[in-house]
Amino acid sequence: MFATPDEAEDAFYTAFANANLEAMMAVWLESESVICVHPVGPKLTGYRIVRAGWADMFRGGNGLRFRLAEVSRTQDALLAIHVLQEHIRVPGESGERQPMVATNIYQLTQDGWRMILHHASPIAVQNRAEKPLGRLH
Repeated sequence: MFATPDEAEDAFYTAFANANLEAMMAVWLESESVICVHPVGPKLTGYRIVRAGWADMFRGGNGLRFRLAEVSRTQDALLAIHVLQEHIRVPGESGERQPMVATNIYQLTQDGWRMILHHASPIAVQNRAEKPLGRLH
């Protein structure tokens, strides 16, 4: 279905922006080992649970616009790892929201490249007057 990890990633963010559940799940490998973590959300494991998580998110409608930045990619014969910043615009809001950092992992299957993990979290933004954030682990 997706000849490259980049094609799978494009389809992922297009489905996300359009709140299209079927298109979103076409990107994911249908497996009980897939994992999705939305910003400050729980770890969702397994295709059905990941699907339910996206269905809940998409009930709010669509219209999100993504600008991806600082994309780093690494790939071998079977896995591709993309780490990037998601800059998101929400309809009706001026400007972008706080950026997220996302890790997207794709696996090559007999049906092409499919997502096996999406993990997004807010990027720590510090006020210049505050002391720098320390390591958490």
